[in-house]
Amino acid sequence: MIRVGDWQFRLSDYLTSCAQQRFRYGVLDCGLFVAGAIAAMTEVDVAAELRGKYSSRREAFTAIQRLCGWPTMPAVADYLAERFVIAETPVVFAQRGDPVQLRRGRAASLGLVAMHGTEILTPYADGLLRLPLSHATRAWHV
Repeated sequence: MIRVGDWQFRLSDYLTSCAQQRFRYGVLDCGLFVAGAIAAMTEVDVAAELRGKYSSRREAFTAIQRLCGWPTMPAVADYLAERFVIAETPVVFAQRGDPVQLRRGRAASLGLVAMHGTEILTPYADGLLRLPLSHATRAWHV
């Protein structure tokens, strides 16, 4: 997967547009947030098969299970990484715009390395939540 020439501007615009949006399944949840960032940087929508398929947590994980066989965020991340040839990288090498996984197992969620490269952004009740990069358990380089 290759980032377009002006990916930094596109990603910055995307993050600005998400900054005040509330978390909502099927609109701006962790998976669609990360997929939107990837689309902004590469013009490839990795979540096209999931968009419009759910509007609740239960429906989201049912759609994920139909897509990749397991109802977890790590499973769908692995499935999409393989399908779109997105290489996993050690968290310490994650750069701005790279997707990351927060936590492990059934409680896992996804986020994005922020523009300055030291924090993670992920959708939250009142906008984007900022967490230290040390909260990431896995990372992929886009």
